[in-house]
Amino acid sequence: MKKKFLIPLVLILLCIIGFGIYNFTKPNANKPVSLEEMVGQMIMTGFHGDGQGSNPEEFAAVLAQVEKGKIGGVILFDVDVSGLLAQGYDIIEAKKQIFSSNIKNVSQVKKLTNTLQSAAPHKLLIAVDQEGGNIQRLKPEHGFASIPSAMEMSKTSPKQTYKIAYDLGKRLSDLGINVDFAPVADVNVNPESPAIGAKDRSFSEDSDIVTEYAGAFARGLARAKIAHSYKHFPGHGSAGVDSHNGLTDVTKTYQDYELNPYRNLLKNSSPYTMVMVAHIVNQNIDTLPASLSKKTIDMARDMGFDGVIVSDDMDMGAIANEYGTETAIQMAIMAGNDILVFGNNLTFDKNRGSDVNATIVKMVTEGKIPESRIRESYNRIMKLKKHLR
Repeated sequence: MKKKFLIPLVLILLCIIGFGIYNFTKPNANKPVSLEEMVGQMIMTGFHGDGQGSNPEEFAAVLAQVEKGKIGGVILFDVDVSGLLAQGYDIIEAKKQIFSSNIKNVSQVKKLTNTLQSAAPHKLLIAVDQEGGNIQRLKPEHGFASIPSAMEMSKTSPKQTYKIAYDLGKRLSDLGINVDFAPVADVNVNPESPAIGAKDRSFSEDSDIVTEYAGAFARGLARAKIAHSYKHFPGHGSAGVDSHNGLTDVTKTYQDYELNPYRNLLKNSSPYTMVMVAHIVNQNIDTLPASLSKKTIDMARDMGFDGVIVSDDMDMGAIANEYGTETAIQMAIMAGNDILVFGNNLTFDKNRGSDVNATIVKMVTEGKIPESRIRESYNRIMKLKKHLR
């Protein structure tokens, strides 16, 4: 055979062999997805460890849960509240301390997220609360760029807010973080609300301004391909109590215009948009907390939103103290939440994710939760993940 024909033939054979190897080793798209795998995508947990030696046993536990598909997401914290509570701090003082859990500096966070993402069988959601102002897990004292609070941003322009969010999104992407639980779409009905107004987390007392600025912030993150969540549906701005500590009833203080940002934003949301549901009770809608209320979550769907709905932290006192873990899990899923967040930071259990997974799988096999409800959420989550880097 002439040499000029030999080289192309060898290349063709190599391509055929390579294609065969690829098809043999690549994930089979037609392979049935197990119930445990689908359930895992619905679970996001916090964890202990920085990936560089601190809390090695606890970090090994979460890494194993990620690798086995027991959980589909993690959330990063800069303060280990559970550790400080164990030292005798009250919860308010504990949150003011710099007692590192997952976040120490820029290079460490990059290595941490790479370790976690590399272990995951599917794209892992790696989330952080980076709203700005008082709510920044990535703090300047750890070497991260500071961003202004929502209230401060509203004194500039929507264009500037968009730029702040886009720049933030690029930094998050560089860190390996693909979810920011922001922006806050709560209207500042009660400026002294301990969870919202008192912390400058709302853009304004005017729902139209909230719509404009929250929308600009969300678009900036979306341009950077960062998933984001409008929160806290259907509105936490009038609350007089922090739902971290116990049940929060806004029945007498809630204003209908608190829904306006959602009415205006959800019908034109991006593929990167999520909605976080609050742990507040509004008896004008339902007697149950919003996060456990199908009536409330259906409202978001009726506004045209077909993306991922995520619970607020299921470990918060409003839920954990009132309902207990198993009951709350069942109620949250049946209400329509797609992702259940267990911050694992107010209390801590290194096996939280795998335990929650086993609990949900058991409920499905016992007929307490239809498998179709799990598959519905799984499909939404995987659709979101296709857009993420």
